[in-house]
Amino acid sequence: MAAEVHNLVIRKNIGSAKGLLQSLVPRAQCFCFYDLDRNCVWSSDGVDDYEIDNFVTELPGNVVSGQDADSQHLRRTLTSGRTLLVLPVYGAEKEGLGLLVTIFSKNAGKSSWFNPSLLHKILVPAVQVIGDSLQLNHERDLADERADTAEKELQLIYQVDEKIRATSRSHAGLAHLIGQSGRFLGIAYTVLLLPSKRIRISATHSSWKNVNRKALDKYLINELFQKLEGQRLPVIFEIPAVADSDRPSEQGYQAMLCPLLDQVGNVEGVLALMGRVNNQPFEESHVRLMSHIVGKVEYVVEQSFDSMTGLMNRGGFEAQLHESMKALSETDDVHQLIYFDIDNLQLVNDTFGRNAGDEVIKRFAQIIERQLPKNAVATRLADDDFVILQTHSSVDDALELTAKIRNHRHELRYLQGDKSLQVTFSIGISVFDANTIEGDALTAARIACDTAKDHGRDRVEVYDQQNQSIIQRYDDMSLVAQIQKTLDSDGFEILAQPIVALSKENKADHFEILLRMKDKNGNQVASSAFFSAAERYQLMPQIDRWVVSNTLSRLAEHIDYLKEGGATFAINLSGQSLGDDDILNFIEEEIDASGVPSQSLCFEVTESAAVSSTHKAQIFIDTLRKRGCKFSLDDFGAGLSSFAYLKSFKVDTLKIDGGFIRDITDNQISESMVAAITQVAKVMELETVAEYVETKKAKALVTKLGVDYAQGHVVGKPTSFDGILANISDKSRSSLA
Repeated sequence: MAAEVHNLVIRKNIGSAKGLLQSLVPRAQCFCFYDLDRNCVWSSDGVDDYEIDNFVTELPGNVVSGQDADSQHLRRTLTSGRTLLVLPVYGAEKEGLGLLVTIFSKNAGKSSWFNPSLLHKILVPAVQVIGDSLQLNHERDLADERADTAEKELQLIYQVDEKIRATSRSHAGLAHLIGQSGRFLGIAYTVLLLPSKRIRISATHSSWKNVNRKALDKYLINELFQKLEGQRLPVIFEIPAVADSDRPSEQGYQAMLCPLLDQVGNVEGVLALMGRVNNQPFEESHVRLMSHIVGKVEYVVEQSFDSMTGLMNRGGFEAQLHESMKALSETDDVHQLIYFDIDNLQLVNDTFGRNAGDEVIKRFAQIIERQLPKNAVATRLADDDFVILQTHSSVDDALELTAKIRNHRHELRYLQGDKSLQVTFSIGISVFDANTIEGDALTAARIACDTAKDHGRDRVEVYDQQNQSIIQRYDDMSLVAQIQKTLDSDGFEILAQPIVALSKENKADHFEILLRMKDKNGNQVASSAFFSAAERYQLMPQIDRWVVSNTLSRLAEHIDYLKEGGATFAINLSGQSLGDDDILNFIEEEIDASGVPSQSLCFEVTESAAVSSTHKAQIFIDTLRKRGCKFSLDDFGAGLSSFAYLKSFKVDTLKIDGGFIRDITDNQISESMVAAITQVAKVMELETVAEYVETKKAKALVTKLGVDYAQGHVVGKPTSFDGILANISDKSRSSLA
């Protein structure tokens, strides 16, 4: 209850700053405050946001505590495209109290008015108000605590509380907690039993070192555990002596059994104190002490386990994984990580509702729990991702375990009325030894699982560094963080490549906008690798927005020249962006804000991207063409039904697939294809562009075949966009002279 009152006070104190925050930054979508435990204590709109919760969970500890000097304000873009501005909140003496997270819509975060440094300065007064309020609340809590300590009967509790304050979310942390309390009271045998969570932790005094602990545990579960039903406080039992026995554990003693309750109040475990070394009876103060200790244990367990499934959560699992690394001693000793991803959980949610998805998650957790061997622990890592740590085992052991779990797939079929859906899951396995970097083990298992999904889902993949698809996915994962960092820092480089007219009739300049990225060492990242990672991890909509926004903002400085029909700039759009419901509004708003004439813009979409979302693509194309924008169908001819798609998509230009141009001077079929595309384009009054024109001979041939434009190194290499704009400025001045 005290914790609930504490959080209520915090929400009230921060909530009073809501009006101030909204008045300072009216364009913000929402404000949230996260405490040092990464819990969302307050949200201005009162709605849970799991994407932001997951983002805060993944932040380094020194950022959450406000101790990172380089993170006085962080700007991050989420997968959904929304932009976050994160500011630490401090109390007295720069003591971190939590984080204020300001959320902006996906469109707002990329707009020209968005200035993180300026927003930081604007929000500082509000952050100080929040910090002062929380500090006062914190000081009041401390004052109440000091008053409580005046009571003599609570002195013992606070002494033990001081010793166990640093308990972590792991078996080792619980062991420390159990051991401390047992030693403090002089207990012969202390044991924590949580059968449903596969937890057994004990501490034994040297006087009982030869005691049969398994027999004691069995006696506890079979004889005493059931007597705790309905109890909320520790219960003392008198254990009778065994006649004619000289064993210390059979001389008769008192046992204190402390029930551990789950979140709904049911007894799910016990912390048992079996006998005191000095044979003295338990006192009332000991009962109060153990009530406090049990609360600590329940808190640690609650923080370490997933409330929905009962499996260990990510924080608890990572602590357990860390502990398991220490147990790897021999050179040939290895552990296995088995990563599960439910393939079609989103389809269940969309078809039957979120409650149905939750039911599938619970069923899957139960299947894993039933098949789990003694040397394994399972976790619900996040949403539909589960992991098993199988210690001191081989790949064959892991495969055997996955086979047992897969044999129960039929239990995941979801039925509702006349609707039925079979749920499947993909599995990845990775092995790690004492030389493995801790974070790499889980990453390898996830890569193997993602590879299983790539290969058709509902299958098992074992991590293999020689597997090319795994290598590609590993490379993609390595690049994702760099791409996101480059996005957040506006670090991409824009180039422009000329598209040159092959006849004298076409005099206006044409350019294609190209994007380049450098790694942390300043080296150019291969475009194929860069876009592979961006597409795999759904970053292309954010990248496309960045390119549109930055291209238009730079072109806005040359509006007069562009209005005279001076040049056309082609911007590539990915298939992911075409499927984005908000991209059309974003582009229209950016065009309006920049003032750049629509006639100076051409958008390039690939044939495959347009076909993957035909209806949305046509609406997108038609809307922007009405504004005056042009459209080019890129890689035309690569698909089996290229000509048929021309009936569906109203475009202005066909960019002939480079595969036909590269060998056009040596391959009669390629030449015939280019001739056919050119002829169809002329009938439909479309212009044509030959890309990858790398030789004078190829240029002469495509000119002969009637292609309108050429693009390639022989006619113009990609160059700095700023350099192109500088040339435009020179042309503008020349025309005015």
